[in-house]
Amino acid sequence: MPSRRLSARDRARRELGQNFLVDRAAARRLVRLLDLTGPTPVVELGAGAGAVTRELAGHPVTAVEIDPHWADVLRVRCPWARVVRGDVLRFAFPRTEHVVVGNLPYSQTTAIVRRLLAEPSWTRAALLVQFDVARKRADGGSMLNAQWAPWYEFRLCGRVRAQAFRPVPSVDGGLLAVRRRARPLVPWSELGAYQAMVEAVFTGRGRGLRAVLRNLRRPLPSGVPADALPKDLTPEDWARLHR
Repeated sequence: MPSRRLSARDRARRELGQNFLVDRAAARRLVRLLDLTGPTPVVELGAGAGAVTRELAGHPVTAVEIDPHWADVLRVRCPWARVVRGDVLRFAFPRTEHVVVGNLPYSQTTAIVRRLLAEPSWTRAALLVQFDVARKRADGGSMLNAQWAPWYEFRLCGRVRAQAFRPVPSVDGGLLAVRRRARPLVPWSELGAYQAMVEAVFTGRGRGLRAVLRNLRRPLPSGVPADALPKDLTPEDWARLHR
């Protein structure tokens, strides 16, 4: 049997990595992670067909969507929302305090998360990403986590079955909550120097952390085993190492 030819809309959706959330209960779970109280401004990333946007009715929402078709649909379905048609990676985030929510395209998750973490004005985020990605962020241990751990806390808050999306992806989704620390472990002004230090440790020569740090002329943080690896360090360990 010949394969079904994709429509222009299906081809565009695949190119954009779009898997629309169709399970309303999952959309509600995602929004609840924001713990919204009062008229808190919300920025929604990759709003798509509006499954999450509809659950934000009553709050000031800016919905960002790159696909012009779905941006037009959102304006009709969710007239209370301010719809911005554009690329999330180029979106100008508000400079005033806000929260962030999004069902992120799986193909762009890392790029979007990196962009989001570099923005200084949001306080918490609820993101729907691949389950393994959410678990990896929550478990820590990666260079990306270590580079941002002094400013953010990551928490895995559940699984969303693949059947909750259309088209159905090959993997489940994961609910990831990100909260900005009220008291950062390292001053924001030292972000560049701190992240360069973390990269140097992760990519440094040596077997075991003591050897790596010796080559970098840095002391081993107290209480950390000499044979530990960079992935074993806690956010507090990294902050002490930076100091």
